[in-house]
Amino acid sequence: MQYEKLTKEELLIEIDNKSKAIINMGKQLAMINPKGEVFDIFLIASLNRTVNISKAYTSLIRDNNFLAAAPLIRINIDTLLRLYASIISEYDRNTFATKVIAGELIKKMKLNGSNEKLSDFTLYTEISKVENMEWVSKIYKVGNSYVHLEKSHIFSASKIVDNKESLINMSIGFHDSFIPENEKFGSAYWMNKTIDSIIHQAQIWMYEKAKKTGFDIEKLNNF
Repeated sequence: MQYEKLTKEELLIEIDNKSKAIINMGKQLAMINPKGEVFDIFLIASLNRTVNISKAYTSLIRDNNFLAAAPLIRINIDTLLRLYASIISEYDRNTFATKVIAGELIKKMKLNGSNEKLSDFTLYTEISKVENMEWVSKIYKVGNSYVHLEKSHIFSASKIVDNKESLINMSIGFHDSFIPENEKFGSAYWMNKTIDSIIHQAQIWMYEKAKKTGFDIEKLNNF
């Protein structure tokens, strides 16, 4: 979809619609294999986190609370990176999930075939090597600028009134009127892209499950 042609509200509606589709994926997983696998538990938890974070994001943007909404993109990227970690770690998917459920930190696991730990840096660097995923590194870093107290927060609370006189308006209050509309649009754009990528990671696993069990994946199109 060409998100560039949508309005900000249309982008938010897209996010809400994606959440409905993600919820339906739980039923689709059960259709492929009612018994389930350990990685299903990890995936369902990841998707549950995604829909709740996404709901919070759209609600906050509509409530003119950009400062609280913006860091949520970074949180969804965190989910995306950890789903991708299950593909590139030293373990198979189910062993990976078993270790995470037992409390092992992903950042202490190793990249498959190397001694490199799966730090966030490694994860966003590796996923950015995938075709059409080059943007992840940049958006991860931009997202961090809203998680940590940095210049983005200073600019969001101020507006230049007069450059010559160095006059600046600053405000404390429940609004995001100092945030440019194009920045709000951009955040909704990248939130959509992030959720699309999470859905894609879930679909990869569903294809893997269908192949193992001999399930006709096309049957899910009518579900």
